[in-house]
Amino acid sequence: MNKRGKAGRKVLGVVSIILTVLIIIGLVFYGSLPESYNYRVGSVAESDIYAPRTFVDNYETERQAVIARGLVPAIFVRSDDIAESNVEKVNAFFDLVDQERSVYTIRNLTEEQAADELSINVKQSLSCEIDPSDLLVFFNMTHSSFRYIKDKAISMAELIMIEDVDEGTLASAIASQVDSFKVSSPSYSTYADAIGIVLNSVMQPNSVFDEEATEDSANNAYLAVINDPVTVTKGSKIVSSGEVITEHTYSNLLDLELIRSSAFSFILLLRVAVYVLVIAFALFLYKRSLPGSLTNNIRVFFMMILTYLIPVMASIYLSELSGWFCIVLFFTVICSSYLGTFAGFVLSISQLMVLWPMYSFDIEVLFINLVSVIVCSAIAGRRDKVSSSATIILLPTIAAVLSALAYGFFTGHTRDEFINSGIFALISAVSSLVAAIGIMPIYELISNTASPVKLIALSQPGQHLLKRLFLEASGTYSHSMMVANLADSAAEAIGADALLCKVASYYHDIGKLENPQFFTENQRDGVNPHDKLPIMQSVAIITAHPENGVKLGRKERLPKAILDIIDEHHGTTYPGYFYNKACMEAKAKGLEEPNVDNFRYKGHIPSSRESAIVMLADTTEAAVKSMAYKDPDSAEALIRKLVKAKIEQDQLINSGLSFDDLEKVILAFKQVYAGLFHERIKYPDANKSNKS
Repeated sequence: MNKRGKAGRKVLGVVSIILTVLIIIGLVFYGSLPESYNYRVGSVAESDIYAPRTFVDNYETERQAVIARGLVPAIFVRSDDIAESNVEKVNAFFDLVDQERSVYTIRNLTEEQAADELSINVKQSLSCEIDPSDLLVFFNMTHSSFRYIKDKAISMAELIMIEDVDEGTLASAIASQVDSFKVSSPSYSTYADAIGIVLNSVMQPNSVFDEEATEDSANNAYLAVINDPVTVTKGSKIVSSGEVITEHTYSNLLDLELIRSSAFSFILLLRVAVYVLVIAFALFLYKRSLPGSLTNNIRVFFMMILTYLIPVMASIYLSELSGWFCIVLFFTVICSSYLGTFAGFVLSISQLMVLWPMYSFDIEVLFINLVSVIVCSAIAGRRDKVSSSATIILLPTIAAVLSALAYGFFTGHTRDEFINSGIFALISAVSSLVAAIGIMPIYELISNTASPVKLIALSQPGQHLLKRLFLEASGTYSHSMMVANLADSAAEAIGADALLCKVASYYHDIGKLENPQFFTENQRDGVNPHDKLPIMQSVAIITAHPENGVKLGRKERLPKAILDIIDEHHGTTYPGYFYNKACMEAKAKGLEEPNVDNFRYKGHIPSSRESAIVMLADTTEAAVKSMAYKDPDSAEALIRKLVKAKIEQDQLINSGLSFDDLEKVILAFKQVYAGLFHERIKYPDANKSNKS
């Protein structure tokens, strides 16, 4: 095809992909729209409403967070300043007592008068009140007793203030210290109550309210609930039929976008568009890593687009029937059969991602179908042999059911959930696989592509063209079988499509059926029709067989990939025997050498690795067959010479073969001939044995 045609196909492919992405965005948007209700707070629900997806109950989460914040107790912390002040006040109290003890006798005051005066001084200096009757004891004790009681009281105050004491614990802390004093100092136990009265009167709690810490704790309690929100699982009942819509229920319906709105949901459309475009970008990067063009076979290209869209469109309605009803395997079978295992897997995963929003991003749906896609693409995409329809249906179905049961067992499904997921996994797999296998013959008829099923069918000896080749051109048939062995071995060595190479080799020379006797391998008894024909007429017959093969192949509806190989297996080379013969005749007649372009085949140079492999195998088979002495080393030297010639003639520039690939091809050819040329054991002559 010329450059303009290729550019046109490329533009058509790009436009088609863009339109497909836009269609998918629209379908996913429509399929993701939840059912909506025209309810307000106070409305009565007309039917049960279930959560279409797992969601966060913001209303209940906020309510519990506010409650948690309100339940946080006030935080009190120990104040070093208050603790030190309390000890100082106790010390100051005893200083006042000491002062009064030293002067009340000089002033001729009675003990009662001194106690009254001390009570007044304590109130003025320490801002606390102590009944004078409780202070009399300090005027009745000796000086040494007073010093001892003072030291003990201050020590007790210090011990109490080490701890964090509030209004509720201060009195008990003082009482505990007083009781300990009674036990440790029984001689002074009569003064214990007085110490307790002083400490209770003078000291204050050293624990103060910390507003900032309390506020932080309340906020942390609030955030702890917010960060661990209340979730409602998919399928939970939001409201029952006949129930009044409360503010809580209405909030949940809003969060689930189930409240009907007259406004178009641009936000949801934007979400869907971004989601689908990310998947499309990933596929674009995947395509960039592949050789060849998507539009090499425009029929297959559009067939894949249609097949990709069918499950997307169907899932809009199937997801409403059940959250487990997904038919992604419909695309997997067809895509893997035509494009291979890896392409089928990648494209099916992308489709599964596209379908996922319609199933409310259910992890179970993703897991079941992911396992099924892996198994299905591995079976349907095999190129070495074609699996039966029963195998393609049975194994992915078993994988789907087992994965559904495994997921349910792992997550603790109820019995009903086990049954439902298993049944719908079975229905989804069987229905999608049967539909795909049933429609594939129609696809093959429309696309005329080289699917594994088609190739295996064409490889059967009973095929019409192979029968004709065997009966009408047996030499060509034998040649084609050997070319097939070489091509198959080489394709496996470099990872090309071995099945296509093998089957295309069977048919690459079918053009010789037009004039089989004009080709050396079909000639018998030394009769060569070319001896009676002008050189150019012979050249026309010889070089026409690729073109005749394409015409015959189209008539027999051979796949396009095989037709391309038939057309390209000689490239633009020329039959050297006739060209050299023409040169010799021209020289004998004193004429200029003929133009080599008049002798060239009218086909195209190989456009794929498979086509180039068949070209090299065809050339190798014909050349090695004509070798006088046949051994693997000689064959290898000849093969390298032939490959070098094809490179120098620019026959492999569009094939995609690297020099490493060519080396592997050469070694693969040599391996085939090593098995063909091995020495055989000479069996004894039966007649000689009998005579002896």
